Amino acid sequence: MMFGSIMFAGFNMISKCSFSTRNMKIVSLSLAIGLGFTQVPAMFDVFPQMIKTVFAENCVAVIFILALILDHVLPKEKN
Repeated sequence: MMFGSIMFAGFNMISKCSFSTRNMKIVSLSLAIGLGFTQVPAMFDVFPQMIKTVFAENCVAVIFILALILDHVLPKEKN
């Protein structure tokens, strides 16, 4: 239920900013990649235990970091 509440709050914030192509790319890519990472926790075996604990078991943390990176990497849309 908590993850659903977080998703709903996020979609509410996006609706206030507009459902632009850039925003939808950020949301869809971060959700897809972030959830995919947590389905293969063995990929975090090369990292220290602290990082494994935070990211391998917590898809919200992975999605948050990916959304931040995508926000800074993807070009801004012209008005």
